[in-house]
Amino acid sequence: MGILIGPTPWWHQNVITVSPVGTTLPDGSRIICKAGGTAWIVAPSNTQVVQTWNNTTAGPVGNKPCVCDWPTLNTRLINCGFNPGDWFVPSATQLQNPGFVCRTQWDTFSATFYWSSTEFDAVPPCAYFISFVGGGSSRFIKSQTHCVRAFRCVTY
Repeated sequence: MGILIGPTPWWHQNVITVSPVGTTLPDGSRIICKAGGTAWIVAPSNTQVVQTWNNTTAGPVGNKPCVCDWPTLNTRLINCGFNPGDWFVPSATQLQNPGFVCRTQWDTFSATFYWSSTEFDAVPPCAYFISFVGGGSSRFIKSQTHCVRAFRCVTY
Protein backbone atom coordinates (compact mmCIF):
# COMPACT_ATOMS: atom_id res chain seq x y z
CA MET A 1 0.00 0.00 0.00
CA GLY A 2 1.46 3.35 -1.04
CA ILE A 3 1.29 6.68 0.66
CA LEU A 4 -1.14 9.16 -0.81
CA ILE A 5 0.36 12.64 -0.93
CA GLY A 6 -1.83 15.52 -1.95
CA PRO A 7 -5.54 15.63 -2.64
CA THR A 8 -7.72 12.57 -2.21
CA PRO A 9 -8.50 10.54 -5.38
CA TRP A 10 -11.85 12.19 -6.04
CA TRP A 11 -10.00 15.41 -6.99
CA HIS A 12 -8.45 13.52 -9.89
CA GLN A 13 -11.86 12.58 -11.30
CA ASN A 14 -12.55 16.17 -12.34
CA VAL A 15 -15.45 16.31 -9.89
CA ILE A 16 -15.06 20.08 -9.52
CA THR A 17 -15.16 20.66 -13.28
CA VAL A 18 -18.37 18.76 -13.93
CA SER A 19 -20.22 19.47 -10.67
CA PRO A 20 -22.69 22.35 -10.52
CA VAL A 21 -22.86 24.95 -7.77
CA GLY A 22 -24.56 23.47 -4.70
CA THR A 23 -22.92 20.06 -5.10
CA THR A 24 -21.88 18.33 -1.89
CA LEU A 25 -18.42 16.90 -2.48
CA PRO A 26 -17.28 13.49 -1.19
CA ASP A 27 -15.67 15.09 1.89
CA GLY A 28 -18.91 16.90 2.83
CA SER A 29 -17.80 20.36 1.66
CA ARG A 30 -19.96 22.23 -0.86
CA ILE A 31 -19.32 24.19 -4.02
CA ILE A 32 -20.96 27.56 -3.41
CA CYS A 33 -19.73 29.50 -6.44
CA LYS A 34 -17.91 28.89 -9.71
CA ALA A 35 -16.49 31.75 -11.73
CA GLY A 36 -13.52 32.30 -14.01
CA GLY A 37 -12.17 28.79 -13.55
CA THR A 38 -12.25 28.98 -9.74
CA ALA A 39 -14.63 27.04 -7.52
CA TRP A 40 -15.34 28.49 -4.06
CA ILE A 41 -15.90 25.73 -1.54
CA VAL A 42 -17.22 26.04 2.02
CA ALA A 43 -16.26 23.47 4.66
CA PRO A 44 -19.09 21.31 6.02
CA SER A 45 -21.17 22.61 8.90
CA ASN A 46 -19.64 20.10 11.33
CA THR A 47 -16.36 22.04 11.03
CA GLN A 48 -17.93 25.39 11.94
CA VAL A 49 -16.87 26.79 15.32
CA VAL A 50 -17.84 29.66 17.58
CA GLN A 51 -14.82 31.48 18.93
CA THR A 52 -13.29 34.86 19.63
CA TRP A 53 -11.26 36.43 16.84
CA ASN A 54 -7.89 34.72 16.70
CA ASN A 55 -6.02 37.41 18.61
CA THR A 56 -7.80 39.58 21.13
CA THR A 57 -4.78 41.61 22.23
CA ALA A 58 -3.73 44.97 20.90
CA GLY A 59 -0.80 44.85 18.51
CA PRO A 60 0.10 45.37 14.88
CA VAL A 61 -2.94 45.19 12.63
CA GLY A 62 -2.82 42.28 10.20
CA ASN A 63 -5.30 40.00 8.49
CA LYS A 64 -5.41 36.37 9.62
CA PRO A 65 -6.64 34.12 6.77
CA CYS A 66 -4.52 31.09 7.76
CA VAL A 67 -6.59 28.50 9.60
CA CYS A 68 -3.54 27.82 11.79
CA ASP A 69 -4.13 31.27 13.34
CA TRP A 70 -7.61 30.17 14.51
CA PRO A 71 -6.93 27.46 17.14
CA THR A 72 -10.50 26.20 17.61
CA LEU A 73 -11.19 26.04 13.86
CA ASN A 74 -7.82 24.40 13.20
CA THR A 75 -8.54 21.69 15.78
CA ARG A 76 -12.08 21.11 14.48
CA LEU A 77 -10.86 20.65 10.90
CA ILE A 78 -8.25 18.12 12.07
CA ASN A 79 -10.79 16.27 14.23
CA CYS A 80 -13.13 16.05 11.21
CA GLY A 81 -10.35 14.59 9.03
CA PHE A 82 -9.40 17.70 7.05
CA ASN A 83 -5.95 19.14 6.39
CA PRO A 84 -6.20 22.72 7.74
CA GLY A 85 -3.51 23.79 5.27
CA ASP A 86 -6.03 23.36 2.43
CA TRP A 87 -8.42 25.93 3.94
CA PHE A 88 -8.53 29.64 4.83
CA VAL A 89 -10.72 32.06 6.74
CA PRO A 90 -12.18 34.46 4.15
CA SER A 91 -11.61 38.21 4.21
CA ALA A 92 -14.57 40.52 4.82
CA THR A 93 -14.91 41.04 1.06
CA GLN A 94 -14.78 37.30 0.32
CA LEU A 95 -17.21 36.49 3.10
CA GLN A 96 -19.72 38.96 1.62
CA ASN A 97 -19.26 37.69 -1.94
CA PRO A 98 -19.35 34.81 -2.54
CA GLY A 99 -19.93 33.81 1.13
CA PHE A 100 -23.13 35.68 1.98
CA VAL A 101 -24.33 36.11 -1.61
CA CYS A 102 -24.14 32.33 -2.18
CA ARG A 103 -25.27 31.28 1.32
CA THR A 104 -28.20 29.29 -0.07
CA GLN A 105 -25.60 26.90 -1.52
CA TRP A 106 -24.08 26.16 1.92
CA ASP A 107 -25.18 22.95 3.66
CA THR A 108 -26.37 25.17 6.52
CA PHE A 109 -25.36 28.51 8.00
CA SER A 110 -25.94 30.49 11.14
CA ALA A 111 -28.48 33.29 10.93
CA THR A 112 -26.19 35.56 12.95
CA PHE A 113 -22.60 36.70 12.38
CA TYR A 114 -19.42 35.23 10.92
CA TRP A 115 -15.95 36.51 11.67
CA SER A 116 -13.85 37.43 8.66
CA SER A 117 -10.06 37.32 8.63
CA THR A 118 -9.95 41.11 8.20
CA GLU A 119 -8.71 43.05 11.20
CA PHE A 120 -9.93 46.62 11.69
CA ASP A 121 -7.85 48.23 14.40
CA ALA A 122 -5.44 47.35 17.18
CA VAL A 123 -6.88 49.71 19.81
CA PRO A 124 -9.48 48.73 20.72
CA PRO A 125 -8.79 45.36 19.12
CA CYS A 126 -11.53 45.01 16.47
CA ALA A 127 -12.15 42.90 13.39
CA TYR A 128 -14.84 42.73 10.70
CA PHE A 129 -17.78 40.36 10.73
CA ILE A 130 -20.50 39.74 8.18
CA SER A 131 -24.13 39.59 9.23
CA PHE A 132 -25.86 36.59 7.68
CA VAL A 133 -29.18 38.29 8.43
CA GLY A 134 -28.67 41.13 5.95
CA GLY A 135 -25.17 40.76 4.53
CA GLY A 136 -23.78 43.92 6.05
CA SER A 137 -20.26 44.29 7.34
CA SER A 138 -19.32 45.90 10.62
CA ARG A 139 -16.72 45.49 13.30
CA PHE A 140 -16.77 43.94 16.74
CA ILE A 141 -14.35 43.81 19.62
CA LYS A 142 -12.29 40.67 19.06
CA SER A 143 -13.12 39.22 22.48
CA GLN A 144 -16.72 38.56 21.33
CA THR A 145 -17.55 35.12 20.00
CA HIS A 146 -19.00 34.51 16.55
CA CYS A 147 -19.13 31.71 14.01
CA VAL A 148 -16.10 30.91 11.86
CA ARG A 149 -16.20 28.70 8.76
CA ALA A 150 -13.32 27.72 6.51
CA PHE A 151 -13.25 28.12 2.72
CA ARG A 152 -11.02 26.89 -0.06
CA CYS A 153 -10.66 27.73 -3.71
CA VAL A 154 -9.95 25.18 -6.42
CA THR A 155 -9.02 26.06 -9.97
CA TYR A 156 -10.48 23.85 -12.67
